[in-house]
Amino acid sequence: MKLALLSDNRLAVTYGDEEQLLPVAAALAAAGDMAATPATPFEAACDVTALSKRLERALSILLETGQLDDLLLAPFAPRLAPIPRPNRILAIGRNYAEHARELGNAVPDEPVVFLKASQSVIGPDREICIPDWAGRVDFEGELLVVLGKGGKNIPEKDAMDCVVAYTCFNDVTAREKSKALQSKGHPWFLAKSLDTFGPLGPHLVTVDEIPDPSDVGVQLRVNGETRQDGRTSQMIHSIPKLIAYLSQWFALEPGDVIATGTPPGVGPLVVGDLVEVEVEGIGCLRSAVSKGAN
Repeated sequence: MKLALLSDNRLAVTYGDEEQLLPVAAALAAAGDMAATPATPFEAACDVTALSKRLERALSILLETGQLDDLLLAPFAPRLAPIPRPNRILAIGRNYAEHARELGNAVPDEPVVFLKASQSVIGPDREICIPDWAGRVDFEGELLVVLGKGGKNIPEKDAMDCVVAYTCFNDVTAREKSKALQSKGHPWFLAKSLDTFGPLGPHLVTVDEIPDPSDVGVQLRVNGETRQDGRTSQMIHSIPKLIAYLSQWFALEPGDVIATGTPPGVGPLVVGDLVEVEVEGIGCLRSAVSKGAN
């Protein structure tokens, strides 16, 4: 199931090959299902089996009664990020060997972990705003993993039981500021966490839609030109390994998200660019780039 959050905070699902958006509460009510519904894509992903059954019944009724077309919205109706404020953004650096090398770094033998501020998140079709003082700012397209369950010391063999959904992510980075901060012994957090530097979406895609996330394509385009083109099979540390590793250090929580790292090809964004992150089976996350407030 592909889940979206409309700009008025209504939960929606995609419908049909064109991926029109169907507001969930309205669809269920029109079909006579007045039971409580999940309020957010995350809540829906955590109870996707029950919701799928209810929507299947509702769609049958709506098609039979001719009500469906009146409820459907355009595929690019205004949306928020499907998780507007993640519990924690746990990001993994240098998780593709060629990306580590392209920035002059050694390939790490254990995950490189950093945090990114949740308020950096913006939704699909929202602008990345670059302030004048930021210097060079880079794109980094990634697969984002959404946890529906947490825990401490999670065995690698059980780690995927914690995952409820996936989405696209752009780990926008103030590269010049990052290097300057690192030279002073500071972490990456500030250079990663500027407002609007975390585009996320366009949907949450539940795990049943992507049974094998270990080999999906991750592509990024700027103004239609492909700049990054990798596969998650190239990751140094797999999703189960990342979950197990993180949970050794601290308890993971429902609503945590893991940005799994970016393939090689990172480069600068400038005002006027249109950047698109596309992950196989999920969709395309589009962001225009504009001048930000200082």
